[in-house]
Amino acid sequence: MLVGRSAGVVVVLAPAGAVAGVDVRGAPVGTRELDLLDPSTLVERVHAVVLASGGLAAVDGVVRWLAARGHGFPVGPRSHEVVPIVPAAAALGLVGGGDVGDGAAACEAAAEEPVEALALVGETAVGLVVVEAELTRAQCRRVAISARDGFARAGVDVPSTVFAVATGVPAGAAPDELGARAADALERVVLGA
Repeated sequence: MLVGRSAGVVVVLAPAGAVAGVDVRGAPVGTRELDLLDPSTLVERVHAVVLASGGLAAVDGVVRWLAARGHGFPVGPRSHEVVPIVPAAAALGLVGGGDVGDGAAACEAAAEEPVEALALVGETAVGLVVVEAELTRAQCRRVAISARDGFARAGVDVPSTVFAVATGVPAGAAPDELGARAADALERVVLGA
């Protein structure tokens, strides 16, 4: 996975597409395209996930960056006829969040980075766990539900949105075991360990 940061924006890029799931607890404020992660939808893969502090204006920059490079859900016969799938969530109550330019800058800055979890906590909390496994969207959602326990164990009791993104590399671990590892990783990142 490629991870990029700019002005309160964290983007996890998967230009070729990755399977993802989400769990939302409390009011789903400050979110975008979460419905596309439902296992009943046509879209199978996401091309990026964005975590932002404050607002979601930067997501447009991520979408434009991906589309300019031909990465996205095909909507026509030509290679440039794509719609990038970029679910996102913002941690409200934090300063920043970036604008369109910051979203593109985060993509430009993205590099291979071994990351287990990312989190932003304000009046709401957003988190993301990367799972070394080949999972379905339903299994990713299950991992995201389990990962949410990491917020609880770290004392975060505000409305939260947690994404789980699978690398597609078979790991041989059951989804329940992956969920437990994801919760540990999210707890560690929140506590700064």
